Amino acid sequence: MKLCDYCGFVIKDNDVKCFNCRMAIPGREVSEPVVKAAEVQKNVQPVHSTRSLSSYVPKKLIALILVVGLFASPQTQMLLGEGIDYWDEINTPYYTIPEKIVLTYVRNFEIYVEEGNDVEYTLTLSIPGDRPSGSQTDLVNWQTINDLEVSPSYNLTSEGRMEWRNNLSGNERDFITIEYTATINLVRPDIKISDSGFISDIPDDYDLFLQDEWLIEPSNEQVKNLAIQLSNGTNGNVIMILKNIFDYIENNYRYQKSSVPKSCPDTIVGKVGDCDDFSILFSSIARAAGIPAWLELGIIPAFIDTSEGCDLRDWGGHAWVNALVPLNDGTFTVVNIDLANSYFMWMPPYRISDWVDNGNGDDLDSYYYLFSSKGINSQATYKENSYISECDLQGEVKLTNLDLEL
Repeated sequence: MKLCDYCGFVIKDNDVKCFNCRMAIPGREVSEPVVKAAEVQKNVQPVHSTRSLSSYVPKKLIALILVVGLFASPQTQMLLGEGIDYWDEINTPYYTIPEKIVLTYVRNFEIYVEEGNDVEYTLTLSIPGDRPSGSQTDLVNWQTINDLEVSPSYNLTSEGRMEWRNNLSGNERDFITIEYTATINLVRPDIKISDSGFISDIPDDYDLFLQDEWLIEPSNEQVKNLAIQLSNGTNGNVIMILKNIFDYIENNYRYQKSSVPKSCPDTIVGKVGDCDDFSILFSSIARAAGIPAWLELGIIPAFIDTSEGCDLRDWGGHAWVNALVPLNDGTFTVVNIDLANSYFMWMPPYRISDWVDNGNGDDLDSYYYLFSSKGINSQATYKENSYISECDLQGEVKLTNLDLEL
């Protein structure tokens, strides 16, 4: 009896492989014949698959057709349009301006004898108030004043101003403090030239702002000639005339600060001026053209940094123009024009309005002379320390163009 060398299973005499482990038994291997199948010739009609088309159509052309089809689809066009708009948006320079500023403004006056001994002084300041903006049917305040605190108490003048009078001797000093909170909004009306009415639509109630007033001279011959020239071709469209006056001053005059406001002839001849001079000239030409215009006076900061908060410093006096604009829907609105800063019919919230011209030339004149003193060989003077104690920016507007699209 023979056993398998691998598993020990009994191997029969005629076994070639172990029945148990299927291993070949040495000396009993038998080569199996290899049978090759006969080749059969098939007569099959060729079928062109998509792959075989490449032998007739270039692969690059197929890819181009697919890409064109993809880009032509409405869904792709919509996505591409949105992508282009987004790309344009992130690559277009813009200005960031707050919609609103809420600030607390403090003015401290120190009054003392500068020369001599006994002296009487007078300090006169305007009472800051609310300032409306918008059309006749939708008036809102671009400036709202809250929590006005004044120390010491004051006398109210016939012009509605705060007045302090007192006598000082030797080293005596008086201290006066005014503090209030102001909410100031961006002014940027959605008004086009096509929305404007005409000179003939201006109501008679504003005739006071068509007359001569301290330094505002619509009756001056040079001013009248300019008004005629700048009204030509407008058909009396009020916004178009105002824009022509604005462009004339912007393109022909250079900013140069002066100590006191100048007359219109002086500004026209010298071709230089500051905010007061340009506002006076603008108002004069507008009035001569038949458009009511008047000055508004206040303060603006020379230093502005809103990158990491609200840093507004170095406040100083400023003047701009208000003008009446009739609208083609039968209503009217008042627009703001800041010549020194090149703002036509809009204003950022970096400003505080202190007083609005009431049409009385004496009141306008006296605004520029807030302090006076008298005494025998004596005079007093003052120091002012004004600052923002609190400031909060609210909202944000991104403008790609500071000019209004008219």
